[in-house]
This record gives sequence, structure tokens and C-alpha cells, in this order.
Amino acid sequence: MPRPVMPLLTRAAVAGAVLATTLVVATPTPSYAASLVTNGGFEEVGADGLPTGWKIVEAWGSYKAEVVDGAGPDGSKALALDVGKVTDNVTLGQEIPHANPSAAQAYRITFDQKAENITGYGGYLSTDYTGEIHARTTGTTGWHKVSRVIIAPKGATVQKLWPRLGASTGRMLLDNITMEPLGGNVVGVNPLPTGGINLSWNFPEVATAPASYEIHRSSDPRFTPTRKTRLRTSPVAFAEDGTARPGQRYTYRVVALAADGSRLATSAPETVVTAPVFVNPQGTHVLTATEVGKGTRVAWRLEAGTRGKVTLFAGHRKMGTYDAVDGGTTLSKGQRAGATTFTLKDQRGSHLATASLADLQHPRAGVTDAKLTAIRTAIQTPGSSRSAFDGIVSRVSRGAPAYNYAAGEGESLWAQNAAFLYQVTGDSKYADIAYEAVLQSGQKMPLTHPLNTGNAAPNLASAYDWAYEAWTPEQRARAREVLAGAAAMLETTWHPNMDYPDKASNWVAVTRGGELALRLALRGDGEFDLQERRIGRLVDELARHLDLAYSDTGWYQEGYDYLSYELAIAGPGILAGVDAGIDAMKDPWQRLPLGNFLLHTFSAQADKARLQWGVGTPAGGPGITGLIFPSIPEEQRESFLWQYEKVVGGGGGVYDLLNYPYGTTPRDPDDGPAAVRSALLDDHSGAYQFRSRYQDADDVLVGATNRNHHHTGWNGTETFGLSLLGQDVTWARQPGKETGKTELYSKPLVDGKVEPVVGEGTTLASRAYPGQGGGFVSLDGHLNYQLDTARRDLAVDLRPVGGADAVIAVQDTFADSAGHTYSWQLAPEAGTGITFGESESGARTFLFKKGEGYLKGWVLAPDGAELATDKGAFKVTRKGTAADFKIVLALGKGTPPVATAAGDALTIGGTTYDLADLQSHRPTLD
Repeated sequence: MPRPVMPLLTRAAVAGAVLATTLVVATPTPSYAASLVTNGGFEEVGADGLPTGWKIVEAWGSYKAEVVDGAGPDGSKALALDVGKVTDNVTLGQEIPHANPSAAQAYRITFDQKAENITGYGGYLSTDYTGEIHARTTGTTGWHKVSRVIIAPKGATVQKLWPRLGASTGRMLLDNITMEPLGGNVVGVNPLPTGGINLSWNFPEVATAPASYEIHRSSDPRFTPTRKTRLRTSPVAFAEDGTARPGQRYTYRVVALAADGSRLATSAPETVVTAPVFVNPQGTHVLTATEVGKGTRVAWRLEAGTRGKVTLFAGHRKMGTYDAVDGGTTLSKGQRAGATTFTLKDQRGSHLATASLADLQHPRAGVTDAKLTAIRTAIQTPGSSRSAFDGIVSRVSRGAPAYNYAAGEGESLWAQNAAFLYQVTGDSKYADIAYEAVLQSGQKMPLTHPLNTGNAAPNLASAYDWAYEAWTPEQRARAREVLAGAAAMLETTWHPNMDYPDKASNWVAVTRGGELALRLALRGDGEFDLQERRIGRLVDELARHLDLAYSDTGWYQEGYDYLSYELAIAGPGILAGVDAGIDAMKDPWQRLPLGNFLLHTFSAQADKARLQWGVGTPAGGPGITGLIFPSIPEEQRESFLWQYEKVVGGGGGVYDLLNYPYGTTPRDPDDGPAAVRSALLDDHSGAYQFRSRYQDADDVLVGATNRNHHHTGWNGTETFGLSLLGQDVTWARQPGKETGKTELYSKPLVDGKVEPVVGEGTTLASRAYPGQGGGFVSLDGHLNYQLDTARRDLAVDLRPVGGADAVIAVQDTFADSAGHTYSWQLAPEAGTGITFGESESGARTFLFKKGEGYLKGWVLAPDGAELATDKGAFKVTRKGTAADFKIVLALGKGTPPVATAAGDALTIGGTTYDLADLQSHRPTLD
């Protein structure tokens, strides 16, 4: 699976934040060495105006980073970061080498901080492994000093310090940044503005690796850890305290334990004062209902700001009225009276949330008796299900080498596959394999990167859930330690893409989805309670991610690779939430028309070519089909299954078998419902997909983009972008992550460059052509291109026309007060032959050929236009203060058609395309 390559601000060991008003009181610690920070007082300034030793790490929009004389707390120089819009960001950075990467190292970081009229998310200083150590400083504050202990893990070669101001407006000032190594056994304490306190610790003085750790807390800074001060245990060197109260002074100590439970050592104390008011990030009403013993626990976590009384109903019967902040109630069996659905309403009677009753018996998620029966029947006869099952059996038998992923991830998938085979076959040898693979995953997983841990988490959760009944109590307990370590890392993970109010980044899906799968698998087992508050938080973030990251057509900003990657990780957690009866998870998931979206974007070509957008690559299989089977509308299921059998077939995995619609007969989508045959039009995002038919490699697929909207995460500079497949050829591609190679763009370039802004486009008109998969769009991109005029009118006619399989007509109009070089460009796949320059009825032509396929183009009104190729791309170039491109493309096999041009019109066969009035084009079926 693709792995995001982006700046890492976090080690999940400790991540967090604290309000600007939070005070920090450190107890005596070992003497500090000299600060390791270069120019932490910002007194030295380079020729570029930046402080010596610091560099710009990330920056976009209206930002400024400068050293201001006399602005420091003692009248010295200070660093000032300014941003003008909440969509802007500026981040400075410095890397400090670790003297001994073979061992973990504790540091104390201190700095002075001040806020001036900061609105939005706020300013903070983050570190590579501990994340945001002082966060969301907003409003206007005086200078205040911050002190934090951080733990850099074994293997770290550098420590990054990143002052950052993003998703905000205003100014943050910093001064006197120091970082000093600490000796001895220490604990780092990092309060979050949301109330949690992230903890990490280091015991360099303990010769034997501890088996586990006890976390202790007291209001007495001189306390000795006892049973009364014990909060929780952790199998790894980090965890969150989720029980803190606002405005409290807490001292923490951690006790390292041997395998027999004896104490090996106790850390030095560390004291903090929590913020006077906690920020409530909840944006979704979440209700859960769980059968526990002889009662039913119904719990809620409600959207921030919800106050007053709420009423709980079991079925149609009123159970009682409670305070919204109570968080839940336990009903007796008699009270529930057999009801299995629950509803929470506010004091006006308005619906807040619903849930269905779940029990804690394993297996809890994904596996049911009905599914297992269907699988056992299906694999008895040849077909895609039998092939997929045989593939899983073969892979499991080959062991860990067959799962070539990052350390811990491969073993986790091996465990999940084996546990699935145990469920299907009942053979305990597979449960034994699953157990050993879970332990290997725990031993090998470094727990130093949240995405790595998130990738493994749902597989570990499923392996534990599905093999649970075959394991001994001792095996279950050891497996829980592995899952608990992964959960501890994810609960302490921080990254700005996760934490910003915009929950649309793949970071949210991977970390929160992975953790949700773990929590739902573990709740109520061993030392784990129902974890109601944490599960409510995870469901909220995932629900908002699905709502914000995906449009109503299923389009996802970052491209299909990331759509597949994140849902492969988050999907099991989401489906586990659905299986647990949490409707707050079900409704956002079922909203997404992902099946129809995949139908429109994946070809039937042997090379698995697909439409590109975001940073998606040109080819690859649809890896999440098994996860989305249950949410495909019934009327589209036959059509999706037809395409699935052609594109995926026997190459599916565990979820393809679990969720396959057994009993459904595949049906040719060309005879299917109108939704799968019509264009997908997304005016909000500016994303459009068109498909001619569903038959073979000759199907024509067209993707058009405009970047009307963008969110935090991977963005594609694809205003007026075109992605085009047909005749077993990719005629127009996009660069994916190779954004520096302009020859890979199929779109207009201005002065040889892509547009400087994304997210400011506008759709002027869009409509689907009746009876076919094509349509018309009119797009305004002048704010993205930063020109006076940038407009595209595009007609996608997917009927056979004049011997061609499809015709695409485009008029692009540009104008600006300054002169520019405008290049209209198409980038076909490698090996495509390109010729150009022939005249035909007053137009100039170009021809792409590969195999039996062709793409022929006509450039109307060609005077002043230069046709050329550059590094495999074809371009039409005009210069001046204005440029108009009137171009028609025809795709097919065999002999290309001959057309007749007359002014702004081109006629192919009996169809005329008026490039000056494409919006009036009304193709009719013969």
C-alpha cells in the first residue's frame, strides 16, 4: 500500500498540547547540560532574514517569519510568525543530532511564548517524536514560559524543533528555546487542551527491560506511589491519563515493573497544572448500547455545547431523563424489556443519536454464522471466491515472508489471515498461527510512527477477535498486551493534519480508524472497561472525516491511492462500529456512493489503468472492494459485481470473502440502473467522471477536475486537469506525486508552471447528456491560475461519432493584464507515438497512436499557435495577454476520422461541435 511521505511531527509516545494559560511547575531534576539548540534566542540573523540555524520547513499562503528587535521578554530579539488567513501556514525548523541513537534519550525543552490576536487553531512548538508540546496559543497573551520533558526513542538520529502557526490568523512570538539532555529515570507530562494528559517515560538506569509500567498521580508533589495513587498500567513506555480535571495541579511518577510484578525503579516526579477550562472537540452525537452481564450499558458522548436534559428511549419506551453531561446509564434486564434499539432525544424532543444493542461475545466484528456458511459453500466450487480463499491459504502457509510490509505490519496481516481461516475451517492450527503472528507483530513493531501502528492495528484487532475462542486465557492476556501497546501509541498520537478542525486528512482515517478497531475488539476484556468516552471520540472524528473528506459522489481529494490506503485501514474499524450498533458510524459510511464511484474510475484494461486526480497513480487495482460491498445500494449491486469479477476476480482478500454478495447474479452495467451509466457531477469539489460503457479495454473513461475546494492533506494542482483512458491506452495522465515533472501534466500551464493556488475554482454549469455517460461542464479557474480570465468549456460526447468511439471538445480561454506563455498540454502513457502539424480543412491536427488505438486532435483557428512535443508530452502554445484554445479530440481504433472545420465549428461524421458555444451542444442517440 502507498505510504504517505510527509513531514513527521509526531511520535505517538507522547503528543499533545496545553493552553497558553497553563502553568508548568517542574520538580528538581538532574542538572542540565548546555542547551543543544543553535541560536535559540534568535539573536543571530542571516542574510535571508531568518534566524541563523533555522529554516522554513513548510509555508504557504500569506505568511511571514521574521526576527523582531526588542520584541523578546527581556527586550532582546524574538522570532515572530504571522499568517493572514486560516488556510495559511508557516513552520520553521531545526534538527538537533542525537549523540547516541542506540538508546532512548530524555530532554527538557523550555521556551518563552506570546500570542497577539491569534484566532483559529493557534500557534505552538512541536517536536519530531512528541508532537505539539505547547499548543493552540490563541488570543492575546503576555509572555509565558513553557517547560516540558520529552522522550526521543531508540533509533532516533535527530530531534526536530518546529515552531508553527497554522489554521489561524495573527502572530506568535517565541524566544529563548533550549533543549537539554536529562539523565536518570524520568517521566514527561504533556497536558492536552482537551483534558487528556499524555505521558512518556524513560528508565536508563534499569538494567533489565521492564515488563510493564504503573502510572501514578497525586496532588502532593512529594508523594510515594501506592495503590491509592495508581491510575493504570501500560505495557509500553507511553500512555494517556484521560481522567484529569481542569484547573488542577498534578504530580506524576511511573513505576517500572518486572515480569513477576516486583518494582524495578520509580521515576522522578513531574508536576503540571491543567488548563482552567478544557476544550471539547466533539462534533458528533454518539450513542452506544452494550449488553454487560445482566444489564445493558447505554452511553453517550454529545456534540460540544450540548446542555440540559436528555431522554433515553428503549424501543418506544421512555427509560428516563438524564443530564446531557452524565454520559450514560445502566439499565436492568427488566427495564430494557427486550428492546434492542435505543434513541436519545433532547429536551425539545429532537433526535440526537440512536444505537442498536451489541454484546461482547467474540467474534464481535465482521464474522457471522451466516457469512461463514456462505463462504464454506462458495469455496466448494470454482470461481472467484474459491480462488481468493486458496490464495489466502497459500499465503498463510508460506508464513511471514509472504507478507512483505513494514516491521510489525506484515505479521499483523499474517495473524488476521490465519484467524480468518480458523473461523472458516475450524482448524485450531490457524488459531495457533494467528497467536504467534500477533506476538511477532508486537515484538517487531517499532511503535515510533503512528501510521505504521495504525496500519497494523485493524489486523491485530481482527486476529484477536476471530481467534479469541480458540486461545487459552493466558494467550488472550499476552495478545491483549500487544493490542494495548498499539492502542496506547495511537491514543497519544498527534499530528496537525489530525488535530486541525478540518478532519479530512488520511491521518485521521488511519490513526483513529486503527485505534477504533482495537478499542472495539478489547472493550470489556481483561483490564479493559467499555472505554465509552474514548470510543465516542474516535467515532466522532471518523464520522467527521467521512463527511468532510468525501463528496456526495464519493470523490476524495487526495486521489485513489490514498482513498484505498486509508479505507483499508479505517474500514475494519468503521465496520466494527457498525456491527457494534453505533449509528453515528453507520450513517456517514452508508452515505458514500463508493461502489458507483469505483465503477466510473476503474477501467477494464489489463494494466489496471484508472482515472487520476490528487496524487493518485495511473494504475492499480481497487483494493477496498470487499469493505464497500455492504454499503452498495441493492439496485447497483449486480452492476458492481459484474465489474468486480472482471477487475478483481479471484484476487480478493479476507473482506472480499466476508462481504461478497452471495446469491447476487452479476449484471452488465450497460443494462443496469441509470446511476451507473450516467456521468458523475461534483460541483462542490469540481470533479467530474464520465464513462462510455462497461465491456472491455476499449471503454472510454474521462476525468475532469477544477479544484473548487481543498482541505488539509495531499492536494493536486489540477485546475482544468484531464485524465483520459480508452482503447487500452492512457491518452492523458497526471503526475501523481511527481509534481516537479511538468511533462506529466495533462492540463494548461502558464509560463511553464501549474497554477499557484488550489481550492478557488468555480463551476459555472454542469449537466449529464441523456442516454449516455458523457456530459458538459463549464469551469472558472481564474483565481487558481491568478489570471484575469481562465475558463474551460468541455463537452464529453461518449457516443460513437464518425467512426470514433468518443469525441471530446474543449474551449479554454485565458486573459491577463500581463503577457504570458500559455501551453495546452496532454501527457500520454510512455510508448505513445505522437505526430502533428498536418492541416485539415483549415485546422491543424495531431495524432497519438499506440497499438490499434488512436487519439486524433484538431486545433481550430491555429494561427499564432505552436505545436510541439516535450519529454513525451504534446503541447499547443500561445503567447500574449490572451489565449484561446479550441481543440477537439476523437478516440478510437483503426483509421481516424476526417473532419471539416468552418470557423469555430468542427464536424465529424454528422455531428458538429461549435467550440464557441459548447454549452448548447445537445448530442442525440441514433
